[in-house]
Amino acid sequence: MNCSPLRNAPWLACWVLAACTTYHAAPLATVPPLHSQLSTLRHIRPDGSAICVDAPLSLPDVAALAVLNDPDLAAARAQHGIAAAELLGAGLPPDPSITGGVAALLGGPGAMPAISAGLTQDVSALITYKAERRAASAGQAQVDAGILWQEWQVAAQAEQLVVALSADAQTIASLQRDIAVLGPIGAATQVQIAQSNQTVNEGAASLVALAVVRDALNTAAQAAARDRDQLDALLGLESGIDVALAPVEVAPPAPGMLAPAVATMAQRRPDLIALRYGYGQADQKLRAAILTQFLPLSLGAAGGRDTSGVYSAGPQVTLALPLLNRNRGAVAAAGATRAALAAQYQASLASATGGAQALYASILLLQSQTAAAQAEAGQAETMANAARQSFDAGQITAPAFATLQSIAGERQRAAITLRAQLQSAEISLATMLGLGLPPFSPDTGNTKP
Repeated sequence: MNCSPLRNAPWLACWVLAACTTYHAAPLATVPPLHSQLSTLRHIRPDGSAICVDAPLSLPDVAALAVLNDPDLAAARAQHGIAAAELLGAGLPPDPSITGGVAALLGGPGAMPAISAGLTQDVSALITYKAERRAASAGQAQVDAGILWQEWQVAAQAEQLVVALSADAQTIASLQRDIAVLGPIGAATQVQIAQSNQTVNEGAASLVALAVVRDALNTAAQAAARDRDQLDALLGLESGIDVALAPVEVAPPAPGMLAPAVATMAQRRPDLIALRYGYGQADQKLRAAILTQFLPLSLGAAGGRDTSGVYSAGPQVTLALPLLNRNRGAVAAAGATRAALAAQYQASLASATGGAQALYASILLLQSQTAAAQAEAGQAETMANAARQSFDAGQITAPAFATLQSIAGERQRAAITLRAQLQSAEISLATMLGLGLPPFSPDTGNTKP
């Protein structure tokens, strides 16, 4: 049986080629990934529970649907694959190198051509393996934490849009009630003016009040359409689809919760965790840059036959001497990057802490303002009802009744606006503090794969 290397070379080449990655086309889709109805959305949570899309959706349901179906989040999650590929690359050693040559005998005392061959393996990766692997692992964790922060923000944005849509619906209903009351008054006023029973100055108040309410209704309808379209976009729905929503319920912050929540915020907020992972990655890259002062380092063996038929073989070592360059530029850049990330983390932590404290103070102010506005709205509604009875009895004029009814509507809508601002601020505070997320403390200095 002939087992010469030349006869086995084709089989070796086939084996090497079979192990190589091949190209596969992946054409882009030309149809937008939008749904025309809620039932076709992804509605299974990661824990396996299903979201009932046939009933009015609560705040948590809308937030979960947005996280599951937002097209921008789907694009962000694709970054995980890039980070995973970098982690895979950090754990793979370089391929060995094979050299060979033949020198034909052209003259002299030799009797045969010279042949040389060598096998070399770069072992630099073995020296920096742990640091590079930990850096890549921290980089992947940073990407995943960043994706989680985006998901957290999308969930909060969806909840705030639900709050806005609820306020829009209440505002539109309030304006429609005012129009239902002021419309007949305005029509009667125009008849009285046309019959010269009332001057324009006397009837101007009711006509102006009706015009103001109609303009406000148009503005509110436009705002509701914008908010609806934004929610549709977050859910991956086609524009113009109305989503049935349950009454909004937002838990107010508990008294005394701010200080402990702020103290543990860095262990919950994904963006701060991502920055810590980024710092850990920079720290490991600095270690790798310091180790690279002595690289590249290659080990191998070479041999051959000279023209006189003498065979020789022996080891080969290639080592960089850290005399001039010493990789000082890369070490300085890596150290500066680590210092910059440390400063960025401290600045982000300070900003998040200050923002949470300011938002909590704003919530306390909004709570008192909302309570006062609701009380004023109730009083104005009572006066408007009494004025309605007096108007029906002919005891007050139409302009006086229209004025009181307009004031009642304005007070009611002011309370609706403040209530929506309060709920939105409460959602923002929970998002800013990472409430609802489990505490997590990454080992940024020694992140393990």
